[in-house]
Amino acid sequence: MTATPDPSEETLIGLNRLATVARLLSGAIHDVNNALQVISGTVELIESRPDVPPSMREALARLRAQSSRAAGTLTEVQLFTRAERGGRQPLNLRELAEQSLALRDFAIRRARLTARLEVDGTVPFVALGNRGDLQQALLNMIINAERALAGQTGHIVVQLAREEDSVVVRVMDEGSGVTVLPPERAFEPFVTTCEPFEFAGLGLWAARRIAEQHGGTLTLEASSNGAVFAMRLPAMTLGKKT
Repeated sequence: MTATPDPSEETLIGLNRLATVARLLSGAIHDVNNALQVISGTVELIESRPDVPPSMREALARLRAQSSRAAGTLTEVQLFTRAERGGRQPLNLRELAEQSLALRDFAIRRARLTARLEVDGTVPFVALGNRGDLQQALLNMIINAERALAGQTGHIVVQLAREEDSVVVRVMDEGSGVTVLPPERAFEPFVTTCEPFEFAGLGLWAARRIAEQHGGTLTLEASSNGAVFAMRLPAMTLGKKT
């Protein structure tokens, strides 16, 4: 007779697997970076030869571009995984949003979804914060939107706006909206509609806690289509902390 799994035990096992994956990822990034350096060096060596035909030069140029793109993605992942907690600095949230979307680009396209960044105005979107923590919050919000659209086509929009003394980052999807009741439960830890081995149900909880630690908020806004999560952070102006 098979015992019924304890939901909390399953969640902890899932969390342990995620921690193990993180350790494996660190070593994998190092190995892949080494391989990319060998590829780039070999491409450069071949391109320097005078007898390389034009058709091959075009292929080598594509190989070089893709190798550079992959190396750039790995660099962004390393910046996120190695970011120290505790320290804070002025952060360009537009740049952080662009980097976060770039990190999820492959997963979004593989799921046959599209994503875009919308920027309201040309004012600076700067907040005082910890880069790793705020990127973690934003990635969690984007991944939550991806999960809301799982198995269907649709769009994810990350929107930046200034509202009075706050920078607002909204992540909008075209899914079925928040399905847990009451909707505020979506911010509770371990609340998830996915398997624990896939997601532990900590994404929105962690994102809200990070926003609050930075003097901001994370809320679910009313929407007639899908879900809209809005993170508000105190805005900074040059030479002044607000």
